[in-house]
Parts: sequence; structure tokens; C-alpha cells
Amino acid sequence: MEFLGIGPLELAFIILLAIIIFGPKDIVNTSKTVGKSLNKLVRSDTWKTINQTTRELKNLPNRLMRETGLDEVEKTTREEMAKVDADIQHSIRPIPLPGDPPRIVPTPADPSTADPTVETPEKGSAG
Repeated sequence: MEFLGIGPLELAFIILLAIIIFGPKDIVNTSKTVGKSLNKLVRSDTWKTINQTTRELKNLPNRLMRETGLDEVEKTTREEMAKVDADIQHSIRPIPLPGDPPRIVPTPADPSTADPTVETPEKGSAG
């Protein structure tokens, strides 16, 4: 458990130092004074302004991306990259290694289903 970035061991060390420095009698009055000061600080308008500014600064990059339309550009770019990646993965063929059995590539029986980009020699022509 952490409070203001201070862990339990660090808190125990701070309390021990406070008891040593202020003594057991003055520690009560000192802690009341510190508590009242922190309460006053947290309830002040300055503290509220600092918190609001901090929240705005944390959200600034996302807000700027939305306002400029970069989130849409990012989305379309990711989609295009996914399509290109899928195309690349589809076009990659395994490379046969020595000793692998030969791969048999099926040829279509019906000429209408043949790949139109592959030229086939016509029957009856000398070649």
C-alpha cells in the first residue's frame, strides 16, 4: 500500500525520525499543526487549480489527436498495415530444404479455372 508515493517502511522511518527530532511530547502538537496545514492546502483554490491543470496535461495528447483527426489516421494506418501483413503472410511460401519430399502443385482440370496470368501453349502450335 502506498500513500503519496510513500510505502509502509518509509512511513515508519519518517515517524521514527519525527519522534527523535521533536520528542514524544512535542510530536502531538507538531502533527496537529502539520495536519491543519495540509488540510488547508488541499481545500485551497490553488490546490484545485493544480489538480485540474495536471488532469488536463495528462489528457492533452489524446485530446490533440482527436481534435486534429490523427486518431482516425492512426486507425486507418493500422488497418492498412494489417492488410499488407496478411498479404505478405499469404504470399510467403515455404522454401524446400534438401531432403524434403517434392511438393506437388495441383493443376486445375478445367481450363476455365486456370490462372489467367499464366500463359499456356496452344494445342497444335509448334513450339
